[in-house]
Amino acid sequence: IETPLATLYFEVGKSDIETPLATLYFEVGKSELQADAGTLLAPIVAYVQANAGSLAIVSGFHDPTGNQAANAELAKQRAFAVKAALVAAGLTEAQIELQKPAVTEGGGSLEEARRVEVSVR
Repeated sequence: IETPLATLYFEVGKSDIETPLATLYFEVGKSELQADAGTLLAPIVAYVQANAGSLAIVSGFHDPTGNQAANAELAKQRAFAVKAALVAAGLTEAQIELQKPAVTEGGGSLEEARRVEVSVR
């Protein structure tokens, strides 16, 4: 099974307003963003800029292999890389919230586990 390096989708909430969600995948042991990250984050940036008071919520995950402390740090570095890309795309630090998931070990395949999820609130 080949996993895409990033996905973008929209969620329809109770108010029927579509809110963008993005999932960015990473290579083993790496925190560098893929070349298409800016394109995938653009709807998040546009939404936050157009909706006062909204925030981009960034959460990093890792696969279960290897040293857990090192994996947790890598998940954090991946989240920081996505945050930097959001700032470079025009969001302010105040418009971005890093949110550590209760369980940073991602589910699914190993490839799917190495990810950062970006949602809006």
